Amino acid sequence: MRKYIAEFLGTFMLVFFGTGSVVYSAATTPSPLTIALAFGLALTVGIYAFGHISGGHFNPAVSLAMAIQKRLSWVEFVGYVIAQLLGAIVASLAVFGGVSAYLKSPTVAQALSGQKITVTQFINLAGLGQTNFADGETISAFIFELVLTFLFVLVISIVTKLANVPAPIVIGLLLTVLMIVALPITGGAFNPARALAPVLFVKGSALGHVWVYLVADLLGGSLAAFAANFFNKDVKETA
Repeated sequence: MRKYIAEFLGTFMLVFFGTGSVVYSAATTPSPLTIALAFGLALTVGIYAFGHISGGHFNPAVSLAMAIQKRLSWVEFVGYVIAQLLGAIVASLAVFGGVSAYLKSPTVAQALSGQKITVTQFINLAGLGQTNFADGETISAFIFELVLTFLFVLVISIVTKLANVPAPIVIGLLLTVLMIVALPITGGAFNPARALAPVLFVKGSALGHVWVYLVADLLGGSLAAFAANFFNKDVKETA
């Protein structure tokens, strides 16, 4: 149970701080670097805090790769995914709940020049940090998410088996770099739980596009698992 609670909390942190950085800076037009750092730092802190308990996956694609590599049992995999999905959904609910207070902040008041806006109107305009891509770009978005998720999970699978490597820092930095590149194109999910949770509370094309992230990210994680087995075949497991 401790492992599942750790995965819930770590995923909550990742989604809450990451998507929160998007939503709560909407009035000031956040930079890609700010958003990417929020996700990357949240992941790094989460791995340092909970990695010794659960491994610090916080991502169904990572858990799938670990199960394929036999570093996680399939029973644990199911529990991990449930915990990750719940953590992401609760995080999106928390971000949604904070919108009301955000709309009363001086920053928003100044940006709106005294005009009033409801929570629903704000969410319809600014979203909830969901990932999305332009209509007609399904194939390119699928390939983009698949390839970058593959690289992300492959590096995770390799560095977590190397001794004397600060894996949480490497993984957090990698997520930051990948997101800077991907934000204008797909929003940079690389994580089915992170992609699914926000779209459950918003309208628009994002919900119709979410299957691309679910399939591409899980497929990318699966392919990374087999590639990691090739690279790691002579590497002993580290604590």
